[in-house]
Amino acid sequence: MLELAVLGLLDENDLHGYELRKRLGDLLGLRLAISFGSLYPALGRLEKAGLVKAVSHRPAPSGPSAPMSGSLAGELAAFRAQRRAASGSGRGTRGKKVYGITDAGRQRLVEMLSDPDVSDDRTYPVRVAFCHLLPPADRLDLFERRRAELLTRVEEARTPRRAEGGDGRVNTYLRSLLERDTAALEADLAWLDRLIADERAAEAAP
Repeated sequence: MLELAVLGLLDENDLHGYELRKRLGDLLGLRLAISFGSLYPALGRLEKAGLVKAVSHRPAPSGPSAPMSGSLAGELAAFRAQRRAASGSGRGTRGKKVYGITDAGRQRLVEMLSDPDVSDDRTYPVRVAFCHLLPPADRLDLFERRRAELLTRVEEARTPRRAEGGDGRVNTYLRSLLERDTAALEADLAWLDRLIADERAAEAAP
């Protein structure tokens, strides 16, 4: 999922690590927030594979300068920190590297978007976010495959099953969770139906 999201975002703009992490947060939401400890190794792997490349270096966003503390030791430490940042020897150096997608990266991105397996619940929303890169027929296929996947899940969820505790009484909370899951599936189906209808309408338009 992270590889797909990074390639999709870099296909739109060249970004340095700080910008990329922010865009990932906007795309994936707080529940799937990406740390720098995950992002930079992933970028390293993508760069080694030839899917992304360094396109330039520019200063990373810098914070406000520290106010005068009145302490000689404190002001000296602040001065040294500013010198390190200016010379590129501090921790922020890696944030100055601007990444861009390569032709191989774009090819890999389209391959992932076109994957016939639509069962991954975390990856699918990211695929939808960048599905404008697919031809209309492939985009429609992406929606219809997912719809078929969710219909299967709904049928399974509606199959009578025992939601009982050890004493044979109905477990109200387990049953409520199953009902919630079914409602979420039905909401996703309604959303996909709208996407499919819009796609077919656009295809039929002159």
